Amino acid sequence: MSHRLAPRLAVTVLLALAGAANAAASFDEQVVALSVTFQTWNEGRPWTKNNPARRLASAVVVEGPLLLTRAQIVSNATLIHVERRGDARPWSARVAHVDREIDLALLEVEDPTFFEGLEPVRLASSVPTEGSVTSVRWNERQLEVGNSRVSKIEVATNRYGNVEHHYLLVRTDLEGGGWAEPAFRKRKLIGLTASQENLSARLLPVEIIAAYLERVRAPGGYRGFPYLEVVWQNNQDRALTGFLGLPGEPRGVLIRATRRGGSTCGALRPRDILIELDGHAIDAIGNITHPRYGQVHFTQIAVEGKLPGDRVSARVWRDGREIDLEIVLRTYPSEARLIPWRRDGAAPAYFVAGGLIFRALDGPFLRTWGSNWAESAPSELVTRYHLQAHAQAPERRRLMIVSSVLPDRYNLGYHGVARRIVESVNGQAVNSVEDIAAAFAAPEGEFHVVRLAPNSEFRELVLDATEFETASKRILEAYDVPAPMRGSQTPLPDLGPACDS
Repeated sequence: MSHRLAPRLAVTVLLALAGAANAAASFDEQVVALSVTFQTWNEGRPWTKNNPARRLASAVVVEGPLLLTRAQIVSNATLIHVERRGDARPWSARVAHVDREIDLALLEVEDPTFFEGLEPVRLASSVPTEGSVTSVRWNERQLEVGNSRVSKIEVATNRYGNVEHHYLLVRTDLEGGGWAEPAFRKRKLIGLTASQENLSARLLPVEIIAAYLERVRAPGGYRGFPYLEVVWQNNQDRALTGFLGLPGEPRGVLIRATRRGGSTCGALRPRDILIELDGHAIDAIGNITHPRYGQVHFTQIAVEGKLPGDRVSARVWRDGREIDLEIVLRTYPSEARLIPWRRDGAAPAYFVAGGLIFRALDGPFLRTWGSNWAESAPSELVTRYHLQAHAQAPERRRLMIVSSVLPDRYNLGYHGVARRIVESVNGQAVNSVEDIAAAFAAPEGEFHVVRLAPNSEFRELVLDATEFETASKRILEAYDVPAPMRGSQTPLPDLGPACDS
């Protein structure tokens, strides 16, 4: 190498390093590091908890002053510490507000001097649809800045909640993301990273963030985000539209079902063709033409600038003619599902009877098979989730299972029973552990009979009622179970009237 080139290269490297340092410094007044200690319940032994673990994530400063991050980051938190630039001291924080349906949370720091020298982020008016953005995160007390390229806008259901809205998809240079890393365009926040696989990241968009912050601060209390909650299918088949009498080219989407408690319950009906919503024409694959995002799913209409209680117009093809109607938008909490995806920190309800462990089927239980649970969990449970997750009704509030059996001579022959759906106990339909406890108080003569949903191994489990109390007490003591039952902690929502069929 030429001796004359060496100084020039050295200057170039120093300038690059200085540029990276300046880029990082330009965000260190808005971005802070989170350390969240959390503890989850042992879903197989629901009277105990798993060992504590820790998440490392990011948050941004917003007006308040408060810190904004994703709700999932602080899920099951037992201790939250935050760190800021140039300060190794861990500052204690706590959750001030959370909306798990859209996966956002606000934190307050116990010592307000934490915010001295920090400033709230400025919010962009909307996510960009092309070009690049700057992704930022803390890593071992160093602020990393990476470049991310805009890929596309996609409407999808939040993986932790029920609300369906648009996301910004980007290709990023930061590896191992998905922990609420903020992204900026021209020093303005455009989103928080909701998930990342390899170098493809999905961002919660600034439009949702801005609406969340506005609704938290609104007088009268937080109202949340509405969701259409409707089951639909593409309508590209000419034979289908001809069968239903819709003239012209296929358009709109075919409504398959509405769900009790959802926005479309009582308004839309199965076999309706929804051809227009809030003035937007819907094509045969369910897209509308959005003024900024181009072709996106029509469900975006329900969340964009809308509040629960707002009304949107709809036009449907029903019984051979077009009909105009209104849809009243509602929230749709996880508790409204037959198989809820979350418990929001609540302990799992359980009942141990004769060594049989009864509980409700829910998302935390399914996720014990890992992120690939849909392929790894028992097929019967996965099928039930995909087909019946939203099928809650007043007479069927939860799907109860025998999760496993604590082996004892009393339940000999049933030691291998696990993950089986319960139809009835002693002839009584059961929707909760309270129902199961009440059913065991009324045996069928000298026996307790647990009837399972059809499967390849067991149809009925029969226990001797005369030895039940003695055996149950022995089993609880042998397996160090502190109590035979923990009742349900989360109240069930009012589902409202039945939907039109």
